[in-house]
Amino acid sequence: MNPKSKTEIEYMRKGGKILAKILANLKSHSKPGVSEKDLDHIAMDLCESYGVTPAFLHYKKFPKSLCISINDKVVHGIPSDYKIKNKDIVSLDYGVIYKGLYTDAAISFQVGEKDQSVTDFLNTVRKSRDEGIKMAIAGNFAGDISHAMEIPVIEKGFSVVKELAGHGIGYKLHEDPFILGYGKKGIGMKLQKNMTLAIESMINMGKDSIIEEADGWTIRTKDHSLSGHFEHTIVVTDSIPEILTLL
Repeated sequence: MNPKSKTEIEYMRKGGKILAKILANLKSHSKPGVSEKDLDHIAMDLCESYGVTPAFLHYKKFPKSLCISINDKVVHGIPSDYKIKNKDIVSLDYGVIYKGLYTDAAISFQVGEKDQSVTDFLNTVRKSRDEGIKMAIAGNFAGDISHAMEIPVIEKGFSVVKELAGHGIGYKLHEDPFILGYGKKGIGMKLQKNMTLAIESMINMGKDSIIEEADGWTIRTKDHSLSGHFEHTIVVTDSIPEILTLL
């Protein structure tokens, strides 16, 4: 079962705060001329200093600790020698293990000069995640989260990536339930108090079609349109869900 004890939630709360600090630090270092590998090294050093384990390193043979996806990359980008450029959209997805429990979060932002169209797009991606989180209330269904996430995306004419989804989280990086970014109300697993979920929006500026690169990990938009990714680990409550990875 996914519901956690008070002690387990407290461990995830502490791990989530550390994760939020790591992501904030990585964002501050994401400047033109900084390589993806530089950011991965910083993330590893931060994990050591905070006493947490990077969740993605060697997960199903993933070779690095940080997923960094730039511009038309959707998720699961492997850090390379690529150096960040002005106006790049950078998506950072990171997870840590604290006291045996996982937390997972992602942020997207434009480096340097801002384009209003990109700002509006990323605000929509963030809103999609946040609207989903609001529905993570005991008695609701996974589909209620999915339905709420899809609405702001449709309103703006963007596309939900349908092959990828949020998930339960705890002693494993991926637990039940599976939480799509689109769907119908009242379907899927019924939510229980103290379930811990990773709710994430993965949205494309263009069409929803994606392709997997030869490395077996990196997902790109098929039409090379820009993509964004926001994620929080949360606790289901009877009223307002608690966000564990909020700085």
